[in-house]
Amino acid sequence: MNTSSPKKPWTIWLIRLQVVLLGIVPLLILAYRSGALDLGKGFLGSALLMLIVSALGVLALLVVLYTLFAKNSSLRNSSLIAVVIGALPLLAIMGTVGLAAFSVPPIHDISTDTSRPPLFVSALVERSESDNSIDYNSEELPDIQAKSYPHIKPLRLSSSPADTFNKAKQVVENMGWAVQWEDAKTGHIEALVESAVFGFKDDVIIRIEPSASGSVLDMRSASRVGVSDLGANAKRIQAFMDAMQR
Repeated sequence: MNTSSPKKPWTIWLIRLQVVLLGIVPLLILAYRSGALDLGKGFLGSALLMLIVSALGVLALLVVLYTLFAKNSSLRNSSLIAVVIGALPLLAIMGTVGLAAFSVPPIHDISTDTSRPPLFVSALVERSESDNSIDYNSEELPDIQAKSYPHIKPLRLSSSPADTFNKAKQVVENMGWAVQWEDAKTGHIEALVESAVFGFKDDVIIRIEPSASGSVLDMRSASRVGVSDLGANAKRIQAFMDAMQR
């Protein structure tokens, strides 16, 4: 009588490896946010691990297809689990940034006024040498932005500059942005926006000026790190403008 336990399929190791790799990701995120790792090792390392997990999921999918033709059910269940685990990183990315984020141009500085963009004050001090430059690229950005984000425009309101300033500050606070500097006389509000997972920091500045009909509000949002913002800055500006109009 054979009392030995049945041999586990080799695909079990796919699942174990995927779980270990996914378990390392939050550790890298914590290390990056604490300053123990730089951007390359923290963010890119996490991205690489998630890519490997998804690649193992693709391998598991091939195994599932093999079991359908070879009629080998011993591999099928564990392979299906590995496929599901491999899809988790992709689902997380899609749920966070969306598919459209991968079709946007590689820029990270968006302004409603590209001919006279609002100028940062606090960010000049807060940004380090390794961060993106705060200088606006007036030669390239206006044309790229006009093609990709034609809806990003100044907001013209019938309210006075003072009333618009008070409302803008309230919207900034409602959105959970950290006000870094404000000047009611000149109509400027500068804030810091931090992403939930990696803690990426983006600088936002709002400029309110008088107009013939009331006031005009311009806004600029720029990322401190990364070449592309995956559309985050334009989306942030549009959300703020919508909130102001509501």
